[in-house]
Amino acid sequence: CLQFEALHPEGICPGWSIVVKGETSSSSSMFEINLLCDPGDQIALHFNPRFSSSRIVCNSFLNSHWGQEEVNNTFPFKAKEPFQVEIYSDQDYFHIFINENKVLQYKHRQKNLSSVTKLQILNDIDISSVEITKRGL
Repeated sequence: CLQFEALHPEGICPGWSIVVKGETSSSSSMFEINLLCDPGDQIALHFNPRFSSSRIVCNSFLNSHWGQEEVNNTFPFKAKEPFQVEIYSDQDYFHIFINENKVLQYKHRQKNLSSVTKLQILNDIDISSVEITKRGL
């Protein structure tokens, strides 16, 4: 289920930072943060922590296909405990920080960064705040 959606018509990459603060309801929780492209339903970044397997899965959905999953076994989340996820984009990567520690980077697969205009947060997460700010490159 959709928890949050924000449109950022001038684009959120590169140089922008998205900070999501929240907590999950249970240890079986799964949520996702998606950065979507305009036009269409392309996903430049699909960030999906899976509590049941203690893994973070990242992927992209481009040209009607999911790409190769990138799986990260660093899992700093705990169910029912507040966390902060920051996604910062530079020219080459999304850099993902959890509770201010860098956990992974994900190489841009969508090369037209200015087309990334929508933030979407789905599933089992109680969001306390979402900020989109320009950090600069």
